[in-house]
Amino acid sequence: MDDRSSRSALEPGLARAGRRGRALDRSSSRADFETALERLGHTDLSPHDAEQAWEAFQDLAAAKSRVTVADLQALLDDRLRAVAEQYQLLWLETRTASGTPSWARVRILERNHEAPAEAEGHGDGPIDAALNAVVEALHVEADLVAFSAEALSSGPDALAEADVTVDVGGRHRAAEGVAASITEAGVRAFLHALSAARRAERPDAG
Repeated sequence: MDDRSSRSALEPGLARAGRRGRALDRSSSRADFETALERLGHTDLSPHDAEQAWEAFQDLAAAKSRVTVADLQALLDDRLRAVAEQYQLLWLETRTASGTPSWARVRILERNHEAPAEAEGHGDGPIDAALNAVVEALHVEADLVAFSAEALSSGPDALAEADVTVDVGGRHRAAEGVAASITEAGVRAFLHALSAARRAERPDAG
């Protein structure tokens, strides 16, 4: 059975991940969450990955009134992939005010580095400021070539998916990221693109 067949089999219950047919939310227990993971086929996660997934869900549930299995799948696809990549976003803070440049601070963990990198950035809007902070933290030369974003579902608290094209060393890398906010989704997509560029430079890095 291919991925499309597996996903279509889940469609009738996408909004019924929790016990008694409830969608998941901030009051859902770890058991409710693990039941949803099982329905998505994530039955072989390591303890570390399972904890990462639980923490990601809690962050999402704090921002959304309800979390469907579709939300959960998109989130896990993004977060579990990031664990194995070169760069992981640990923390993002942004600040905007009328008439002044936007400000952002990021904290990023680079693979095989014990201490995370942290930096601030300014820009014309929170996304620009956040990406400038990433470049400053990682000391990389990278330029955003294209950016687009869309909601993954309906409603004001829908997850955002950002698609970016990034110029790294004269080569374009396309990637996507998922998060509760467009800014965070953009940062995660940017980091996925940088990770892809690093893999191309060092194919033996795994």
